[in-house]
Amino acid sequence: MRRDHRSFFPPKRKLLRWLAVVGMCAVGLLLLYSVTAGSRRRHDQIRSDPDFARAVNAPQRRTNIYRKNFVKQMMQHAWINYATYAWGHNELRPNSKSGYGGSNFGEAMLGLTIVDSLDTLYLMGLHKELENATDWIKTKFNIRNAISTMSVFEANIRLLGGFLSIHALTGQKVFIEKAIDVANQLLPAFNSPNGFPWSLIEINSAQGFLYTWLGSDCVFLADVGTLHLEFAYLSEITGHPVYLNKVEKVRDLLKHAKSLEGLYPNLVDINNNNGSKCSHGVSVSVGAFGDSFYEYLSKAWLQSAGTDIEAKEMFYPAMDALEGHLLQTSASGLKYFAKLEESRALSHKMEHLACFIGGLYALSAKDSKNPTHYMQLAKDLTYTCRLSYNSTFTGLGPELFKFNEDGNPTPLVGDSRQYSLRPEVIESYYYLWKTTGDEQYRGWAWDAAQAIEKNCRTENGYTGIADVDAPNAASDNVQQSYFMAETLKYLYLIFLDVDPVPLDTWVFNTEAHPLPVIGKELETCAIFFDILE
Repeated sequence: MRRDHRSFFPPKRKLLRWLAVVGMCAVGLLLLYSVTAGSRRRHDQIRSDPDFARAVNAPQRRTNIYRKNFVKQMMQHAWINYATYAWGHNELRPNSKSGYGGSNFGEAMLGLTIVDSLDTLYLMGLHKELENATDWIKTKFNIRNAISTMSVFEANIRLLGGFLSIHALTGQKVFIEKAIDVANQLLPAFNSPNGFPWSLIEINSAQGFLYTWLGSDCVFLADVGTLHLEFAYLSEITGHPVYLNKVEKVRDLLKHAKSLEGLYPNLVDINNNNGSKCSHGVSVSVGAFGDSFYEYLSKAWLQSAGTDIEAKEMFYPAMDALEGHLLQTSASGLKYFAKLEESRALSHKMEHLACFIGGLYALSAKDSKNPTHYMQLAKDLTYTCRLSYNSTFTGLGPELFKFNEDGNPTPLVGDSRQYSLRPEVIESYYYLWKTTGDEQYRGWAWDAAQAIEKNCRTENGYTGIADVDAPNAASDNVQQSYFMAETLKYLYLIFLDVDPVPLDTWVFNTEAHPLPVIGKELETCAIFFDILE
């Protein structure tokens, strides 16, 4: 059975519960400040698992502190240059020292990098930077400043997810107010023929649109299937079911979209009340267009603390179907997911975007019917993606890779050789480290951090590079907001010997914004109270 939103706490009880949460967290913050004020180690002292912290030997702890602080300095370099040259713009162009609107948000000054970075700043203890960011949010952020269409998917995971996360971490009223406003402005996107959200929305006219190059009836599986965490959580903390109702309608439609083999198409029909696949361009993959649909099924189950049975009952059979039709082994024994084309032929290439899949297997293993199988696949898939980095001149992975005659990853030609500061491989390292405790994943993460620093750092920020297999590759002149929201956050958390956002009480959205597991909000306040001696 699906989780019924009526089983959530009723509004009056919910209000009292959240007042208690906010009050306890406020007291905790005061205690935290009183204990740690003036200490350079202030934020390093936050913990959630003292036994784990004590188990770390002194040399390893010193190494981890050095690496954590190194990543923190990377964040400071990225942030200072954004604040200097692009404050209020969506992203920074480091080479030209200017702001950049970004293709998903038009040219509106929505401060995308500010919103996307809030929880990273908080978790790193960058208090002055967070204070400046919060002041800008209070006085400048207004989603109605959007002057053209924006991606509903991107607005949800970056803006709504960012505000919900920092509100959960700090309890500040301004962030939930902004989250509600963003969500309300996205609601008209669901006014489509069947309830799937339009791909794009024009905020000021409340009109939804499709990508013209996709055809007249098609929306991406990932676009419509990557809204549940944020909208369900917003209904939970506000007591307003409208948000949850929208995404439950989407899920009802998606249940009917899978094929007889149990596969979900990358494109679904926005006009068909049965939520069927599109009439053209249908493929299946765990990369672009499909990826986070599977991620959000698993994480909705986890976010609900095991009450969203429907999400679980959709997720594990979907993964079984993907394994049965797309999972491949290269000539050298490497595991990877191919792409099933419309012609039913397999494309034996793997996207950087698909490299999140190892982490998803690790996160989902404990509730599967065969945890050992899931963890082995998690390790095997992550190792394949690790080799896609190791096989290049820069030590960074390409946008797309194939397998050579020996069965090892190798970059393709053209634009697929670029690295755009993406997080997916590091994300899998994070989940493998958290679920296995194997130090090799920290080592691999450190290799990635060093490669980013060597090849992507410029005097005025970080940029992607055009060719991962070439020395002195040209830069793309964009410091992506997700670099600060995801890549640097995962790197920082990997090197912490204590965990401010443990996986049993927090779930990361696909932009790496942590949201509390429903019903465990009080437990998350431990990050304010628990001070290392």
